[in-house]
Amino acid sequence: MIRGLKAIDYSGFAESIVRDAKELQMYALYFIASTKVSTIPGISIAGSDPNATLYTPTLDVEYLTLGKPKTLDIIPVTPDGIPTPAVLTRASLKLLKIPYLIVNCGAYIEPQVPHVSLPGRSVGGRIDVEDALPTENVIRLYSSGKTLGLMIGKRDCVFIVGESIPGGTTTAMSIMEALGYRASGRVSSASPENPHNLKIEVFAKALKRRGLQLPVKDVFDAVAIFGDPLHISIAGFVSGAIEQEAKVLLAGGTQMCAVLAILKKLSINIAGKVAIATTRWIVEDNSADMAGLVKDIAPEIPILYPPLSFVDTPYSGLMAYEKGYVKEGVGAGGTIVGALIKGFDINDIKKSIYGEYQALVTDGYVSQYKKD
Repeated sequence: MIRGLKAIDYSGFAESIVRDAKELQMYALYFIASTKVSTIPGISIAGSDPNATLYTPTLDVEYLTLGKPKTLDIIPVTPDGIPTPAVLTRASLKLLKIPYLIVNCGAYIEPQVPHVSLPGRSVGGRIDVEDALPTENVIRLYSSGKTLGLMIGKRDCVFIVGESIPGGTTTAMSIMEALGYRASGRVSSASPENPHNLKIEVFAKALKRRGLQLPVKDVFDAVAIFGDPLHISIAGFVSGAIEQEAKVLLAGGTQMCAVLAILKKLSINIAGKVAIATTRWIVEDNSADMAGLVKDIAPEIPILYPPLSFVDTPYSGLMAYEKGYVKEGVGAGGTIVGALIKGFDINDIKKSIYGEYQALVTDGYVSQYKKD
């Protein structure tokens, strides 16, 4: 295993996937979408207020690409002012210098940077009062994602696949529950106060509204009722990429368990081809159960994570990660894992992150969050 890189590995595939990733060409994709679930008060802190969460995916990837947002002159922050985890992703990409793509599968606002837009993209509905998407859109998103994977996937490459979708842990939980996996109370949150009861209430209202028996047998129907545009699109991409014999690092937290659930129910063989790459804060999150979810859904999939800590950071916006805030997003953990695999030291990565954060301070986006 790469020095410093840690793994939860029930199957023994971690070593081979890391070894392959070290030798293969590395690329990254960051999928973005919005769900109106994020506007339910208390569900998401991935924005300064519930309505602001609809803009977060677009602002995330504009900042990731340009170092500054374009659609609005603000960096996505929590209500407490903690900035987007795209800071970590951007810092790692600057070290890696790998090609990357933004994939829009249903963002509320189209980003003002070059990107790929999937046919069938649309904003997800608020599932407690309406279906997430028409089933035909879900099928089209899966097919479009798969086509993208077939187009750019090849045997000698590994893809880091990240995401930005506020409210996504609620829809991910709902997808897993709808497909027959026990996920309630086991998904993470960007808040140290994980709103499990509210997430479960949203799913219960969706279930009551439809009057369905669980599990839902048809994967696409389950996503159409309980899901969002993002997880099905990523699942499609993974299926296409691994068909072309590429490897995939799913760069995210418990949301990526919903991607695994979709792939498993579609009988896609992912053993030895896919790993989850996330952060230490997700793995150590006592309010969730990342390892248990993976073991229940796809025990053949290893979880990789870096030993990154901000206990000595000069920035309170980063110190907040050690207090249970943010934890993951915009492919942060997976992109850091990619940098470790390609030979960068964790201290190199921290230095790059601090440089990115200081740039936000210098530009006035987070000046009040620098320690004295």
